[in-house]
Amino acid sequence: MDSHETIGTLIDKSKDFLETKIELARLKTISKSADILSTVVVMVSMLFIGTLVIILLSVGLALFLGNLMGSYHYGFFAVGGFYAIVLLVLYSQRHRWIKTPVSRELINKMLK
Repeated sequence: MDSHETIGTLIDKSKDFLETKIELARLKTISKSADILSTVVVMVSMLFIGTLVIILLSVGLALFLGNLMGSYHYGFFAVGGFYAIVLLVLYSQRHRWIKTPVSRELINKMLK
């Protein structure tokens, strides 16, 4: 083989290698995107169903407490006050309990 054929073969193999690397990167990106999207869909679904459960349980508890206290609106005020306290606690701890774990999980999924 002369040097021109060797260089031509080397260039062809380099092109094939580069195309393969690009295709591999594309497939990895698609795989990670699908994994992240499926995780988001599951989390949103669980959040939606969990919200419905909490609403129904809250209405039931408010009616029960209202019946015990003599007026239904007292029960709704009690449950509303409880949720206001929960909201304040969640707001004060939002970085530690929500933002940091969610960010960490998304980064782990992207780097996996």
